[in-house]
Amino acid sequence: MNKKLVFFDIDGTLVSHVGKSHVPEPTAEAVKRLRQNGHTPAIATARNLALTRKTAAFFGIDLLVCCNGAYVARGDDDIRDTYLDEGFTGVFRAEAFSVSPNAYALDIRNVYTEMNEDYFEAFILDQAGYDCKKNLAAIERVQLAYIFAPLPDRWRGHEGVETIETPRYTEFRPPRVSKWSGIVAAAAAAGFDLGDVVTVGDGLNDIEMVRNAPLGLAVGAANTELKAVADLVTEDIDQGGILSAFLKLDMI
Repeated sequence: MNKKLVFFDIDGTLVSHVGKSHVPEPTAEAVKRLRQNGHTPAIATARNLALTRKTAAFFGIDLLVCCNGAYVARGDDDIRDTYLDEGFTGVFRAEAFSVSPNAYALDIRNVYTEMNEDYFEAFILDQAGYDCKKNLAAIERVQLAYIFAPLPDRWRGHEGVETIETPRYTEFRPPRVSKWSGIVAAAAAAGFDLGDVVTVGDGLNDIEMVRNAPLGLAVGAANTELKAVADLVTEDIDQGGILSAFLKLDMI
C-alpha cells in the first residue's frame, strides 16, 4: 500500500464533545500507529490557526488546513492565506450583531464576536493559549464568518464571498475555498499525489473532502448527508471507531 496522507477534522472527529471535551484514547492510538506505519496525519478544520495549534501539537501534526481551506500551513510555512472580500467584510463588521448576536468571524490569530459567555471565553483561552477574542468592530479582514440566522437579502450577491446556507447557520468563505481545495494545496506542498489522500470527518463542511478523496470516512455520529457520500462509516469515536476503521482498512 502506498503511504497515505490522512486528513482529520477536529471537532466531532479527533475531539469528542460528549461530556468534557477529550481525545478518545483509541483515536490517539490510531494516529500514532498511522505515523508508525509511514502514513502522514494532517488536519482539516473550520477552526483558525490559533484554535488548531493545541490539538495539532497533541498529535504532532504540522500540516494544517484551517478556516475550511482559507488558510493552509506546513510547519512555519504559509501555503495559502485567503480572505473574504473587503466590501462584504465591512458589511459583516457593521451589521452582523444586529442580524445574529452570536455571529463570529475568524482570521489566523483572532475570533471576532460579541459573545461573552464564560464557557466560550474559557474554550478559546484554553485552545489558543491567549485571549484571542475581539469585538466585531475590530475586524480588518477575515477568512471565515458565520451568522446563526436567516441570510438577509441585502447580503446576497457579493462577488468576493461564497455563501453556504444550512438550516442552522450561514457560512461565508472566500470564493472557490473549501476543505478539499485546501487539501489539494496541502498535498502538493507535502509531495503527495491526490490519489493517496484519505479524509475523515463528521459535519456538513466535510462533505467536499469526504466525497472528493479517493477514500473518505464519516464517523459514527456524522451528519446524515456526509454519511451518504462516505466510502466507509466508522463506529462511534468514543467506542474506538477511528482505530477499528483503520484496522479494517489494513493501514495500521
